[in-house]
Amino acid sequence: MCVRAFLAAVIFLCAFLTGFAAQPNVVVIITDDQGYGDFSCHGNPVLKTPHLDRLHSESVRFTDFHVAPMCSPTRGQLLTGRDAMKNGCTAVCQGRSMMRADIPTMADFFLNSGYATGHFGKWHLGDSYPHRPQDRGFQTSLHHRAWGITSLADHWGNTYYDPVLSLNGVDRKYEGYCTDIFFNEAKKWIKAQKRAGRPFFLYLPTNTPHVPNVCPEKYAKPYRGTYEGKPMPAEFYGMIANIDENVGLFDSFLKAEGLRDDTILIYMTDNGTQSNQAKDIFNAGMRDKKTSVYEGGHRVPLFVRWPSGSLAHGKDIDELTQVQDLLPTLIDLCSLKLKQRPRLDGLSLGGLLTGKTHELPDRKLVVQYRVSGDPWNPAVVLWDKWRLVNGRQLYHVGRDVGQKTDVADQHPEVFKAMAEHYADWHREARPLFDLPRWITVGSRAANPMILYAQDWTGGYCDNRGGLTAATAQGYWNVVVENAGVYELELRRWPKESKKSLTEGWNGPGDRSRSARPISAANVQVANSNYTLEAIPGDELVRFRIKLPKGKTQLATTFMDAEDRALCSAIYLYVHRLIDNEALALTPVSIRKPQGNAPVGKPKSARTVTSKSFVTSPEDILLASFEREDWGDWVVSGEAFSKGPTLPKGRVNGLQGKKLADTFLANESDAPQGTLTSPTFNVERRYLNFLVGGGSHAGKTCVNLLVDGEVVQSATGPAQKDRSNRKVMLWVSWDLSKYRSKQMQIQLVDRASGGWGHIMADSFILSDRRAR
Repeated sequence: MCVRAFLAAVIFLCAFLTGFAAQPNVVVIITDDQGYGDFSCHGNPVLKTPHLDRLHSESVRFTDFHVAPMCSPTRGQLLTGRDAMKNGCTAVCQGRSMMRADIPTMADFFLNSGYATGHFGKWHLGDSYPHRPQDRGFQTSLHHRAWGITSLADHWGNTYYDPVLSLNGVDRKYEGYCTDIFFNEAKKWIKAQKRAGRPFFLYLPTNTPHVPNVCPEKYAKPYRGTYEGKPMPAEFYGMIANIDENVGLFDSFLKAEGLRDDTILIYMTDNGTQSNQAKDIFNAGMRDKKTSVYEGGHRVPLFVRWPSGSLAHGKDIDELTQVQDLLPTLIDLCSLKLKQRPRLDGLSLGGLLTGKTHELPDRKLVVQYRVSGDPWNPAVVLWDKWRLVNGRQLYHVGRDVGQKTDVADQHPEVFKAMAEHYADWHREARPLFDLPRWITVGSRAANPMILYAQDWTGGYCDNRGGLTAATAQGYWNVVVENAGVYELELRRWPKESKKSLTEGWNGPGDRSRSARPISAANVQVANSNYTLEAIPGDELVRFRIKLPKGKTQLATTFMDAEDRALCSAIYLYVHRLIDNEALALTPVSIRKPQGNAPVGKPKSARTVTSKSFVTSPEDILLASFEREDWGDWVVSGEAFSKGPTLPKGRVNGLQGKKLADTFLANESDAPQGTLTSPTFNVERRYLNFLVGGGSHAGKTCVNLLVDGEVVQSATGPAQKDRSNRKVMLWVSWDLSKYRSKQMQIQLVDRASGGWGHIMADSFILSDRRAR
């Protein structure tokens, strides 16, 4: 062999074994609930993030980059390059956290181009086949289920320390703190890909700094106390400090392995900050936080670094960009192999990153999420620095980053252009939103399998609060891949908990309300109905039924002794059995839950809505909360200190434009306090009013006071409707026995946990009862 040929062979071999120069490695790190202001490099006066600051200094930074205001929609947009409404994943549960299975993912594109694909951390895009990460292009996946560790679908008893995690579908226990585990296991996986000589695509979405706020004390300790009189969120900042340290260690690892220069590293977050305390200390001037369509809910950082890629490192790019842009960008930067150019909603940012272009074409973007899909529920249109919020308010964030001044009246032409764009966009997106997302049962790829409450269509149920309340109902859209005999185990608690159907949870605060009188169970599927008694002390009710191949809807109901519907099976274990004529099948039944709707439209405790109470001239309006303040009502504590609030598209059933809502006023269940009316006389028989919020008796309630003593009390239903809006219901109190008394109304918020708030509106004295 000649010297020239020998040298060429050596150069090729070295590139193959160490550099992957022709195909850069890709690492996407996305943290959970870290806002734009939660970085010291962005000006946070308290939080220290030295390793992220260094990455920021070495990266191309996008300063007008947008995601969804909540985690699952952002992740779906990132992985598909499609708008949330168009890929089907618009919320965190109620069947809306799954992308349509027919849309390829970022991992699919890398896998088809010869990359090893790995996922370590949060998924939250469906927990049943074919929506798991190992079904969506990832060869290796280590993750927890649903929104996070301690969520309803997570392994029972998990904490942030030594959790049980799913490795390619098999649960196993790991030692250490969750964020450390994901980074360390990802590094082991990278070493294996290097040994195999394969370029890699690593998706590393941490579950922190999402709640619960838990971290080793050494990270939280520097942030205990106050800053300028404001309490610091020690554990929240501590989780970010831990992430920062892991990013520094990960960068050192890439350098030691000789991979740093040829690795595209992307760092971003999934929505605005989750912490009210962090928002109050520093939010980069922006309004609001996670779940909001104001700027603080969806503008997040994006850092991109590729040392050998000739990027414009150290530069800020202020072009309007969105998370859907990252897939087309990586397709271009990595020269991924495509059979045909996919239909994407984003634009490639490759030219901006390399400095070959300095601006994008004029574009209008839409951010819409949640479960309803209805126009402007909620949504924001972005155009340059203009923001049209919920179709009503117009802001220019270049001049008013805090979105304090609505300028819709001053710029009607801008308002009109953005509203028309939204109408055209929604007209295209809504039919795609309405396409169902299907879960497949009976496949060799996942048999047996589990269906979880957060993936059903129906009532809100994705956390321990929904599990312990056990009032929600829903159904799953399923595809039966193979006809045959199926065993269905209906459980209220997960199998590993070993808890019976009627047992309560002995956790803090849940002793009284978590036990449910389950006496029977019902299954409706494939136009058939089955009901079995629940044996006292059993953990499940087991059905064996024949299912035909094809699409159907699978609804379950737990019932009490009078066949009244209590809730759906929160965990449904499905197993296709080997066909055997000797198997005893559950007989078809005519017995159904009382009040249960047909399959496809199951009645849910969370679908009830209130009807308007039409006042007459004889009625007396005591309070409607339409003012800026509470007038002559007396406030104590912090819960009511900010006055009446607008519903923000998140309340169903109020009358007028404003209400008392201690959560929406504070964007938190934490503040507590009372609001007490002046005394009034009984001039009509009934006191009618609307109430919503938590169902904590004596803690989140509306009280009627006579001589300072509580004589009547009502709590909210702690329910949401199918559009994920909190429900308000009418309450009527007969005041006839208090005719000679003077009385007061008192709104009470003395709870800070889940549903730890009160909502109230429209206190009306009338001789007619509101129904």
